[in-house]
Amino acid sequence: MDVTCTLAGVSGLSATTDATGKFTLENIPAAILPSAMTQPLPFHLRGKELILYSADKELSGTVSVYSRDGKRMASVSFKQANGPSAAIMLPSFPAGLNVLHITLNGKTYTSPTLQLANLSSPVQYASATSASNQYSSPRSADAASAAAIVDTLIMKKAGFADKRTPVSSYALSNLSIAMDSLVVATCNETTLKAAGMCRSNHQILMGTALSAGNLPALAAQEFNYVTPENEMKWQSVQGSENSFSFGSADNIVSWAQRNNMKIKGHTLVWHNQLPNWVSSINNRDRLLAVMKKHIETVMGHFGNKLAAWDVVNEAISTDSDVGSGNAQMRQSVFYRLLGEDFIPLAFKYAREYADAHDMKDMKLYYNDYSIDADNDKSRFLRKKVKEWLAAGVPIDGIGFQMHIGPPNNIPTVQSVKDNFDYYTSLGLEVLISEWDINLCGSKVTAAQQLELYRGITQVCVNNPGCSAITFWGVNDGNSWLNNFSGSLCNGSNSQSLLFSNGQKKPAYTEVLNGLNGK
Repeated sequence: MDVTCTLAGVSGLSATTDATGKFTLENIPAAILPSAMTQPLPFHLRGKELILYSADKELSGTVSVYSRDGKRMASVSFKQANGPSAAIMLPSFPAGLNVLHITLNGKTYTSPTLQLANLSSPVQYASATSASNQYSSPRSADAASAAAIVDTLIMKKAGFADKRTPVSSYALSNLSIAMDSLVVATCNETTLKAAGMCRSNHQILMGTALSAGNLPALAAQEFNYVTPENEMKWQSVQGSENSFSFGSADNIVSWAQRNNMKIKGHTLVWHNQLPNWVSSINNRDRLLAVMKKHIETVMGHFGNKLAAWDVVNEAISTDSDVGSGNAQMRQSVFYRLLGEDFIPLAFKYAREYADAHDMKDMKLYYNDYSIDADNDKSRFLRKKVKEWLAAGVPIDGIGFQMHIGPPNNIPTVQSVKDNFDYYTSLGLEVLISEWDINLCGSKVTAAQQLELYRGITQVCVNNPGCSAITFWGVNDGNSWLNNFSGSLCNGSNSQSLLFSNGQKKPAYTEVLNGLNGK
């Protein structure tokens, strides 16, 4: 949704904004806007009543109201036989900019509404791919005694991202909207990688984790994105100080390149699989120098053979691995000596090195688990990421590991969508980076697994900011969960992935159908 405001002087009406974007409209008891009656969806507001128009004989769907920070405030379902119009009574709008999210007969549209204080009706701007609507704000006879109306002028781009524009002594006289239809085109591809790339306006890399000793042909047939499972972690590439070893990682990179697959490096800074010589450092300056050299040496070795890096991995802890209780920065050697600054510094070192060495397109991600549900950890990370961005930390996206089931959380499809929407509203990419759904311990049922695989895939397809989906392995028999102590598998098969002994499982079909928009 693109919103363009024209700010111009209007006789009898004044408005000001300060440097922070606070918008003050003076003496406005009413606002008038012509109804928007253009495609793709004609509709208008009459007080709290939303009037929809359609050529369909039966109208059904949902209207949701979102606040300017992306929080869903209310949702109303409707069904109207014998069209061509439907009237839906909406709840009160919060003051300021709101966004209507309208699903009608399976198609979804968005449009902003502006609720000014002291007005009984929201000012609604709605149009098709390109249109402008004038609105006027007439003064009343008692305008001199009317209180000033204070709100924030916000320009929206790509979801709910805020951009505050300071202006002075102007009145809002014109607003142009480009309304997005979020309907996903249907594809008929027969492999995961083809289905992920089937839409020219939103291509999703389909990936898998691989080890140097397990590079199956099936992976190249189905995937176009690779993450080395362990071969690029600190213990693997610099087990002893200043002694770097890249042989196993190079084997994976060469294999991926031969098969025209992109590669994401995993990971530069992590508390786990960290050699003792690093974890035993007790001097801040020495740790900074060691971290910087490690980042630069490892990135320099692979260069543009890689498309992205998980720069920092799992820096937040909670009392439970499901993301609940006492969310805080993890007590790693990096946090103990450098404080929270180690995260901004790691991204700074990585970005500066990449830009100075012909890697300006390198994507830099923060990666973590149990951040896809609505829990203490996900809420804590939201706050931290917003702080990092405000401080100028050069982070490009958030990797959702999406290990679902023991030992991690079990999100709903809606909670995944809400978290994706939040980060893309900040201008970040989101990606599923280590996906599997564990059936051990019966915490997740087989039917639930299929629903989650399909539903979460659809969330990614429907969010233009979702750039990749990576599964943490190819075949069930090679899953890390089978022998992990917290997985409740105790050596049995976790049944967590899309293939079993090279054969496609029902989970594969659900993901493929989700990618194809079916």
